Amino acid sequence: MILLLQSTLERVYGAFLVYGVLIALVIYFIRKQIKKPDKDPLKVIVKWTVSLMVLTFMGFSALTAKGLSFLIVFIVIILPGSILLGLWWTPAISEWMASPITNALTGDSRLSYNKPEYGVANARRNRGQYLEAVEAVNEELAKHPGNFDGLMLKASIQAENLGDLESATETVQEAIECEEQLSYRLPVALNKIADWQLRLAGDPGAARRTLRQIREALPESQAAQFAAQRLASLDSSEETEAAVVDFNESYQKLVEESAGNDDFTSPLELPKAIETNQQQAGDKSLANNLRRVALHPDSVGNREELAALYLGHANQPVKAAEQYEHLLALPGTTIHQKAAWLNRIADIQVKNGESHETVRATLERVVALDPKAAPAVRAQQRISYLNIELRGAKHNSTKLQLGNYEQDIGLKN
Repeated sequence: MILLLQSTLERVYGAFLVYGVLIALVIYFIRKQIKKPDKDPLKVIVKWTVSLMVLTFMGFSALTAKGLSFLIVFIVIILPGSILLGLWWTPAISEWMASPITNALTGDSRLSYNKPEYGVANARRNRGQYLEAVEAVNEELAKHPGNFDGLMLKASIQAENLGDLESATETVQEAIECEEQLSYRLPVALNKIADWQLRLAGDPGAARRTLRQIREALPESQAAQFAAQRLASLDSSEETEAAVVDFNESYQKLVEESAGNDDFTSPLELPKAIETNQQQAGDKSLANNLRRVALHPDSVGNREELAALYLGHANQPVKAAEQYEHLLALPGTTIHQKAAWLNRIADIQVKNGESHETVRATLERVVALDPKAAPAVRAQQRISYLNIELRGAKHNSTKLQLGNYEQDIGLKN
């Protein structure tokens, strides 16, 4: 009796060990497949359940069949069942065997399933189905909460297509709630809001306030530098528009006066205030640019324009070089920008007849930015033929003369 009980326990233990390990492996593979984003959990469970039932039935039939009946069971049950299971599982098995190689060569294809797809939303938007497009975006956001691209797409549809700036602003606010990615998301979102405030609301003042938020939130960053350029260009564009309006009003007034006098015997003469010679135009440009630089001292465009005016119109190369030195001290600028400004300083020094050591020191500053970068290589090449460049400059031009231009035109007391 004891021997029988011991034998039974050994069999139960062996069965538990074997079948327990098999069941654990099956559960592991099922859970692994369910977690894949490209797999439907219901289909995975059904596939495994049916496969295990077929295997169990095939095994039971093979164990119970004897003699001739085993051949019948093999032909009728085991062989067809094996073929069907093989066809059903071959793609999964081949993918499992080949995936390490294909993933190493082309990357994991499953990663694409982790990204939201907004093709349906964009298609509906292009067809003018704006509410349906927002619904499509919301469906993807339900699967991928907080996705920045989706939230910005939704905000764009709300603002640009539905004309709902308030809802769009709320959506953008949701998009920038992630503190970990704030330095990336905030400039993109606020620049987008500034665009809407300019194009849709026609409110430059609100756009300025939005752009200033970038400079305050991320000081001394490239995003802040870009915001500064937009602020400066915004003021510059308003000045241009104002000048066009003044010209149109003056011209319209002249036409009305001529029509009232019935004087059409000769071409219309523009007002003398508009008829300015080249020197006066340059004076006005310089004065306007100095005022813009005072308002936006970190504007790259204004500083570069001022440098060009100092060099070409005012004949003051030292002041032109000072503008580039100011730009070089700005935070958030790139190596290529700094290299370009240093090369312009070197150009000014060459044309002004500076010494070889002075120009070489400027070019060596380019190399010091990043000795392995392309601008450094070009600077080294320029240093190698700098003597030839200086001799050519002395032969073809005379040294630029400095002056007190600002005092002459009344810009300084």
